[in-house]
Amino acid sequence: MPKIQLIRRDGSVIELEAEEIAFSFQRMVAVHALPVLATRAALDLNQTNIIIKVTGILSDDSNGSAGVGSSMMLDLSLSGGSSLGSTWFGSLRTPSWNYAKGLLFGKEVVASTAGQLAAGLNENFTIRFTNGAVANTIANKSIINVDVSSTTDTETVATAIRLALNAASIHVGSIPVLFTSEMTVAQGLGQADAISYHAQNSVEGNFTTGEKITLSNVKTGSHSNHTVIKQSDSTIGGAGQDWPNPFLISNLTGGVAALKMTKGDKLQDLMNMISNPSPGGALISPQVLTGSLIDLPDSIASVDTAQFLRISESKAVQKYIIGIRIPYESIISDPNGQQVLRQFLIPAGPGTDFSAESNTSVYDPVDIVNGETVRPNPFLQQGIAIPAIVTSFDPSYSAGDSVWNYDLSMAAVEQLVGL
Repeated sequence: MPKIQLIRRDGSVIELEAEEIAFSFQRMVAVHALPVLATRAALDLNQTNIIIKVTGILSDDSNGSAGVGSSMMLDLSLSGGSSLGSTWFGSLRTPSWNYAKGLLFGKEVVASTAGQLAAGLNENFTIRFTNGAVANTIANKSIINVDVSSTTDTETVATAIRLALNAASIHVGSIPVLFTSEMTVAQGLGQADAISYHAQNSVEGNFTTGEKITLSNVKTGSHSNHTVIKQSDSTIGGAGQDWPNPFLISNLTGGVAALKMTKGDKLQDLMNMISNPSPGGALISPQVLTGSLIDLPDSIASVDTAQFLRISESKAVQKYIIGIRIPYESIISDPNGQQVLRQFLIPAGPGTDFSAESNTSVYDPVDIVNGETVRPNPFLQQGIAIPAIVTSFDPSYSAGDSVWNYDLSMAAVEQLVGL
């Protein structure tokens, strides 16, 4: 039995067991019989109404879904200050490593691990950049010092961060523990590795291999999602003061608790999402309207009124169902001829084409936005799911099978306006 995904406005998905899936395509073609000539003429304006119907069951989870620990990223290849989107080194006023290194001295990154938050003792850890070796502090406010005095570029700074974290201890519940028992530390390619390398070395075609540090909580759960603080050295009265031009430092996000639900839990969530949600104003994509005729830049390609109305965090807006992802197995779309998982897509806009061969997007794709992993919105980005809204939902209980049956109907749409 395949599982479909209903996509919410906040990017989360609801997986449902589907027994039957049906598409209905109704082309609106005006046909007229011509008098005397005994022939018929048609007017086709490329109007197609599309309905998706799903029948399935809601049953108790036997295993449940695994939890995920929240994570954060320190990416020295990108600027996180006023020049957001450019390379960090390239955004500096003076393009020299001594100047860059001097800006790092005394700067701090403050966060808490999942274990520290769960302990409820207001504990945290601070990553502090120093000009020379300084002993760490293992206390309620643990300090992990990173000596960057001998670094030569952004990659060596990232390496220094990794080595310092791997060797550090912090307080969790007033007990000293290894930092790596709370968070994993991974070093990898920065998002702008090639451009950053060129900015520092004036050489094309090369790139660094480790400007990004990713910290991931070992303990799972959403309680560890929180804002990470960037500030000047707190030991000299700089706590809370701005770090004028930091590299990209993301918040701790993505933490999800292990989830196990009964059939009743699932139905209650679905009734809550379908009966009283808000579309958040409008989701408009000029890029879809123009199709392949005009290549609009991404910067003007979409309008999400919930963002500038500041209601995107409203629960009524977040729970609104904006799409459906239906999986299928494909061979022709894989360059190696292997069987891969794809999602059904419906082309929209003049000239748009999603043939089986050109449908190459991975199943359930994600984007990295300022270090945070997010699912793209199917209204604002084609090729990742079918944008659709719920038109009917009919659940019924089957006592003999001890399951809830459901019939779900959705209308495929690409532009949405509503309250």
